[in-house]
Amino acid sequence: MPITPLGPEQLDSAEAALHVKFRDKDVLALALTHQSYLNEHLATPKSSSNSGSNERLEFLGDSIVGMVIADQMYAGAPELPEGDLTIRHSHVVRKETLTLAARAIGLGQWLVMGKGEANAGGADRSSNLADAFEAVVGAVYVDRGYRQARSFVNRWLGHHVVDALSSETRKDPKSLLQEYLHANRIESPKYRLVSESGPPNDNVFKMEVVIGSTPVASGSGPRKLDAEREAARKALNLLEPKTEPISPTEN
Repeated sequence: MPITPLGPEQLDSAEAALHVKFRDKDVLALALTHQSYLNEHLATPKSSSNSGSNERLEFLGDSIVGMVIADQMYAGAPELPEGDLTIRHSHVVRKETLTLAARAIGLGQWLVMGKGEANAGGADRSSNLADAFEAVVGAVYVDRGYRQARSFVNRWLGHHVVDALSSETRKDPKSLLQEYLHANRIESPKYRLVSESGPPNDNVFKMEVVIGSTPVASGSGPRKLDAEREAARKALNLLEPKTEPISPTEN
């Protein structure tokens, strides 16, 4: 894992793995520069912009990935209603799927970061890899345009789209819990934050679901939504003990 800017040979290797030829390799180098590198090498990182890290490209790439996948699903499944498309879309654009794509490419070996982040295993951290994938998508768009960015996304995420469209839609545990409580004339659940831990780029949230004034179950996850879903799943399994336990959702 590099802790110094990538050289020409490293950038050539990255291009080969990505199957993209950049006109301006500095854009690719930027996409592969983690904010932790700047934090260790700038005199006043907090007062500087993030233009020297991949965060802005990540922001751009996130929107492009969402658009490309939505377009593929809209065209590929004309019979599916909006709700089913939304659930299947979330399967593809979630951090776990983007991490799989980043690992398939081998992005971690070219991700430039600070020594502290590198020594802490940052090159294999899911959040870093998913962010790097989005940043590379943004870089492809900036350097080569939307058509190439769309081709890149489809190359690495296309089979996940096929899998999502061919799988049976599973309802979100939060929706299932809401439906159960409504059917039994019980007031709607509320969710509240119990704790937040971990570094800023790899947070773990703990949320609990409250029915009435009673905390029923809690869950943890990298996003509040993930933690809420886990709490809802556990609550349903407690409230419906005679039914088969609800398996975790992959949304």
